[in-house]
Amino acid sequence: MSVKYTGKCLCEEGGIRFTISAEPIDPVCTCYCGHCSKGAGGLGQVMVAFPEESIDIESGKELITTFTFKNTDSGKPKDKMFCKSCGVTLWTAPEHWKQLKQLLVRTPVLDGGIDWKPTVELSTSKRAKWTSSVAGAVQQ
Repeated sequence: MSVKYTGKCLCEEGGIRFTISAEPIDPVCTCYCGHCSKGAGGLGQVMVAFPEESIDIESGKELITTFTFKNTDSGKPKDKMFCKSCGVTLWTAPEHWKQLKQLLVRTPVLDGGIDWKPTVELSTSKRAKWTSSVAGAVQQ
């Protein structure tokens, strides 16, 4: 399969590098739930789903660590995979997405991913009151 996207953690040398050989499955979304906001250290996380098998770890696989959240809004566990060296979150796998064999990749870890505009916003009732919605994004 040909490489469509590349990404990496924050490590300068010896970090996690990966490629993705598929297009996103769902629209880009921002989630404002407590886990996503705290995990991002900001208002929320911007992410997009990819088939798990389309993600190829080029280097640093041994640096990927998993933390499982058990107190989620859905009541189902959610795995967060991150670099144990620099701490950056790469992707998450909520129970529903794991069953679909999909991972929610954080768009900022993709090369050029910071420019991917969300078209869906999740947990909007938890969004900071001083900020507004993304123009044209579906609110959930």
